[in-house]
Amino acid sequence: MSKNLLTIILFSVVIFLSVYSVWRISQPRVLSAEEMKVNGYYGYGSFQELRDFNLVDHNGTVFTKENLKEHSLNFLYFGYSSCPTECPVMMSVMRQVYEKIETDNISYYLISFDPEVDTIERLKSYVTAFNPDFIGISGDIPEVVKLGYQLGVEKLTPMENHMNQRIITHTNHLIVVNAKAEVIGIFKAPFDSSSMSLVIKSLLASQ
Repeated sequence: MSKNLLTIILFSVVIFLSVYSVWRISQPRVLSAEEMKVNGYYGYGSFQELRDFNLVDHNGTVFTKENLKEHSLNFLYFGYSSCPTECPVMMSVMRQVYEKIETDNISYYLISFDPEVDTIERLKSYVTAFNPDFIGISGDIPEVVKLGYQLGVEKLTPMENHMNQRIITHTNHLIVVNAKAEVIGIFKAPFDSSSMSLVIKSLLASQ
């Protein structure tokens, strides 16, 4: 074998290994349950499909659990548009997560705990201001509360704080639902979009 041919072969092997290494590093890794907890995600050991519910999205279209079967992962957050602190923070975090993960296989929802104030128009304006692909969900308050209860989310009666802001104290979790309309886990505060993105990529890789 000539020296030039050997050099070409060795060079080709080095290039191949370099490209392969970069490719392997770029692939999402399936995290262990403990690694997910470190990154703020608490997976459920067994999954249970949601019971039926009937709500409406910010376009006036009926929203049921069948809508949750259109994507591999669904992120559900219960809040309201006039929320002064937790809700806008969570919506901003979801926007950051959206920007970090390049896929059309995830849907993002804000389910309003305040349908009396959050009209369809108001909810649409609020949610899409964070991202045009985000979807606001509303409906009769008993139906919203029922869904929240299924998902382990509770709320207190609306009240006003010292600044005359309407406050609805509620569970501050981001719920993750799979394409079978099963709750598979939750993200708990404090929310960090980079840590959450690692978990989400792992969840997508394990689907």
